[in-house]
Amino acid sequence: MTQSAVARFETGGTVPTLPVLERLARALGVELAVTFSPRAAAQP
Repeated sequence: MTQSAVARFETGGTVPTLPVLERLARALGVELAVTFSPRAAAQP
């Protein structure tokens, strides 16, 4: 993965796929965790 590719992710120029995020996490020595959580209820 190139520095320019990471820069495009950071600036919103492109949206990385899950496999790309997995590679980035591995390169950084961290675990990629995708979670789903309920949205907060809208206040009237």
